[in-house]
Amino acid sequence: MSSSSSDAGTPPPGKHGHDGGSDDEHDIHKKGFIYTHFEEVLTRINPFGPYQYFTCFCILYASIEWAGNYSFMDALGVIEPDWLCLQADNTTSNITSPTNDAKCAYIKANCTQLTPIKESAEFHSLVAAFQLICDDSDKPKLIQIIQVAGSLIGSIVGGHIGDYYGRKKGFFSGQFCIILTSVMAISAKDWIAYSICQFLNGFLFGMIEVTSLTMMMEYTDNKYRLIPNACFQWPIAYMVMALIAYLAKDWQYFFIFLNLITAPITIGFMLFQESPRWLITKGRLEQACEVLNDMGHQRWNHARVKFIPNDLKMIPREKRTKFYSFWHLFFTNSKLAKQSIMQIVSMFTFSLVSSTYLYTIGQFHGENTIMFTFLDGVFRLWVPVTVIFLDYRVPKFGRKPLYMLSLSITALCFAAIIVLVSLDYALDHISIYVLTIIATMINASAFWMSIVQITTQRYPTVIRCIAFGSLHSFRHIGVIVSLLFVDPLLKSWTVGAYIVPEVCVILTLVMGFFLQPESKGKPLMDRMKEVKYGRFENEIPKALMRIAAGHRYTDPQANGGDNAATFAKSIFEGAANRHRVSSHGDNSISMHM
Repeated sequence: MSSSSSDAGTPPPGKHGHDGGSDDEHDIHKKGFIYTHFEEVLTRINPFGPYQYFTCFCILYASIEWAGNYSFMDALGVIEPDWLCLQADNTTSNITSPTNDAKCAYIKANCTQLTPIKESAEFHSLVAAFQLICDDSDKPKLIQIIQVAGSLIGSIVGGHIGDYYGRKKGFFSGQFCIILTSVMAISAKDWIAYSICQFLNGFLFGMIEVTSLTMMMEYTDNKYRLIPNACFQWPIAYMVMALIAYLAKDWQYFFIFLNLITAPITIGFMLFQESPRWLITKGRLEQACEVLNDMGHQRWNHARVKFIPNDLKMIPREKRTKFYSFWHLFFTNSKLAKQSIMQIVSMFTFSLVSSTYLYTIGQFHGENTIMFTFLDGVFRLWVPVTVIFLDYRVPKFGRKPLYMLSLSITALCFAAIIVLVSLDYALDHISIYVLTIIATMINASAFWMSIVQITTQRYPTVIRCIAFGSLHSFRHIGVIVSLLFVDPLLKSWTVGAYIVPEVCVILTLVMGFFLQPESKGKPLMDRMKEVKYGRFENEIPKALMRIAAGHRYTDPQANGGDNAATFAKSIFEGAANRHRVSSHGDNSISMHM
């Protein structure tokens, strides 16, 4: 870090001394520091302090509503009750669930009126309210496809909004509107009206998940980034959903209480700041200073520092505003294209494995759907905590080992399930239950976290939100594929419901072994050219690099072998300093490394 004045007496980041040091505090606010990378700025304001705690809490809290809307039709919304059949002679008969072809034929032939028996089910679902059985039995799946299609579109739109207009704009507008559309769903009179509301919910959630995830990843540094990553897991949300369903007993009351509980968190989101990293990369230094000063204020991280635009002008940034799109993920740089294909395959595999769990053993929860939802959250809870602990305590446990280990466990579990199903074990056998749960929990937590970490570090700030939008869009495509093909596979070729995702897991594992780089400990990139040249090398003319390299190899023994390294270092540092000073037109600044 360089300075226009002496650094003497500056306390190390995170150590502020006592509050009574008014002279020291005045000096700290008065001095102008020149930062050369955003990581130095994060260190100055504390990369994981009260501000980051607050944002993580808000995301965890909001995930209750996100999970409630997005996954309602996976289990709670499709509980089928028993039915009361009123016949033409005014006699009644009970029809037990689930309805099959024979029962549907009886209903068509004899029932003039069909009424759900609420007491027969633990939760009055959408299937009961809209009688989505027999000829309408495909409607729950259609509702899910409509909702996921909305999320797919929302992910794409949100990615572009986040990178061009800012992460906060897309996130906050989506979060505000999703409360309205979620409330609108309560008044739906039929499945068509409900589907329209869920499409809007899905679209807004697609925007929210992309912009909020990108913003949270940029709020902190590499050391702590797994913590906000883990906040996007839904184990706590599933447990709260189960509690709401248990108390509400009805799908409309469920959404009423879901929104009553989560709506106040929107006030907390008003305190969220735009990603300062994105602002600096876009050249909006005054706005970045306002954001950083608020984050470092005594009410948050108490960093005792005040930023001015001059402090940030040496941080590399885009020279002109450019509109990026999906095109730039695949057709501007071969390295970025390979990474994009790798990440898309990974997310598609993740989606298939998760969906297999829901549409195989997930259909056997019977009369215990609420408990099934609660346990789904419980089983997921320990994995993110374990991943964070290993990342912090084991330096060699990087992103690629996490990626490979989670895929390997999933592949082994699915291989064992394929063997058991081939031996005519029923899908609801305890051994298949356990293996499927282990594979799914590892996939939904550890594997997903590794994908997010790698994506964050392999894409520059100017296109990071679009990259997340691309990944999530393929996640939603995977869900749609599963909805369309898993159920037919279960009926015609049961073991195929596991073979297909197993093939995808093995393919992803092999591709990851050869193509997925280790990214732990590496700083984030900000500009597109850093993808090709790296963060430091692109500041140095290639000619000087060749001169330094040539000197090193032609005279390796000069002065005991140290001259070459010293010369190369001086060339790099001198070139970098001259480039920075000349590029910003401020030759009065005294630079030193």
